[in-house]
Amino acid sequence: MISVTVVGAETSGNLGAIARVMANFGVSKLFLVNPSCEVLSNESKARAMRSVKILESAKILDSLNDVGADYLIATSAKTGTGHNLRRVYLTPEQLTKNIDSKLHYSIVLGREDKGLFNPELEACDLLVHIPANKSYKTLNISHALAIILYELFKEKAEVKHVANKRERRAVLLRLEAAGERVHNFENFKVIMENLMNRAFIRKKEAKALAGLFKKIKE
Repeated sequence: MISVTVVGAETSGNLGAIARVMANFGVSKLFLVNPSCEVLSNESKARAMRSVKILESAKILDSLNDVGADYLIATSAKTGTGHNLRRVYLTPEQLTKNIDSKLHYSIVLGREDKGLFNPELEACDLLVHIPANKSYKTLNISHALAIILYELFKEKAEVKHVANKRERRAVLLRLEAAGERVHNFENFKVIMENLMNRAFIRKKEAKALAGLFKKIKE
């Protein structure tokens, strides 16, 4: 399942535009984390057109952790070097080749002016970035969503057996136990988490890694 999560929405009109884009590509589940604007305003309903039901059924949450997705997929115009581990990204095209229809993926959009803050990026599993003109690379959030959902809709790859969030966490727990005495271990943990998430490791791979770290600990 694909859903959309908007963090700190500031503009009702953009929420309407997001709902319309979602309807264009057959996505109906919308989560709103701490919105600061009216969700069902005249402007949002006018821009949503025939997709007002998406706004009406949107769930308002206090935290990204409440979304309950197997993969929270952050979006950002900002990227980093290899030293900024949370800013290593996939393109929309790379993302679409590893979608398992049995899992829940939520596209996370940030604020219209400031995007996602670092703690919110850290709560997500992946970062997707849309390459654009360097002199003006920030897209409107509804436009960015349209590009990502188009790629997902176009590809519709039938990938199976991708490890879910619980299975990936089990690997990290085993890694923590095995590496408790390793200097600067937290960086290694982040690197492993990023590698697993960007590779969309399969269930068997997650089980094998967990088993390996258990043996190392023993």
